[in-house]
Amino acid sequence: MKNIKLVASDLDRTLLNQVSEVGEYTQDILNKIMDKDILFVPCSARTFKFIPSWILNNIKIKYIVTSNGSVIYNNHTHEQILVHAISVENSIKLLEDIEKINPYWTIDAKGELFVSRKIIEDHSSINISDEFYKEICTNRVIVDDFHDVFETSTDVARKIHFITKDDEAKSILIDALKKFNFIYVTSSHPINIEITDPLATKGNALKYIMDKEKISKSDAVAFGDNDNDIEMLRNVEYGIAVANATDNLKQVATKIIGHHSEEALAKFLESNLL
Repeated sequence: MKNIKLVASDLDRTLLNQVSEVGEYTQDILNKIMDKDILFVPCSARTFKFIPSWILNNIKIKYIVTSNGSVIYNNHTHEQILVHAISVENSIKLLEDIEKINPYWTIDAKGELFVSRKIIEDHSSINISDEFYKEICTNRVIVDDFHDVFETSTDVARKIHFITKDDEAKSILIDALKKFNFIYVTSSHPINIEITDPLATKGNALKYIMDKEKISKSDAVAFGDNDNDIEMLRNVEYGIAVANATDNLKQVATKIIGHHSEEALAKFLESNLL
């Protein structure tokens, strides 16, 4: 792995440790590779608001990809460089249809996460952990009607997320979504489905940054753990999956390393780039 100029990584269950933080060892290794003028690009399903503070406050980090590639931020100014979102009209069309099948939606819009009250009411029956339930109650905006989210034509959805209680429910939802030609469907967790604009993938966002920085595919490495990382790994020469990754991601990875809880990503970078 010579002449690497860019390192991209998913956050949850890839870069972050078991308590969803950037570990001290990982912080040290990332700072060292950035000191060598290697661009580090966090690529997450999270919204900008929920990116770890160590990343947001690190002036060495130039770009952050959020909402599965829907938005690229300049981390120095916190300005949006590129946005791919689902229109208000299409968001409403989709939700009016799919809510009949699955009412457990979350909408990423206006810088907030709007959550259906049905998730709160039925959290036990849809297998939401106590920790996630507390996070929803603390950090989300709970609404009764998704129409209330889309007050103006500019209130576009960067991402629409559904919780599915089991594999069968997930399969039914995926089939129901096939009728819509204006979305891209992926997943970042065994119980969820995530919907974005077709151009909003981590892979496309990373390609935009690489083109902007004049970095070739052969000079880039990316790390991930889930299906929403597949396009990102395909867009670089070295696509690496952590041990806890999905089988789908492992199939496209060029290498599989250790578990995210062991800071395997940082260990790999130290061994290969420092």
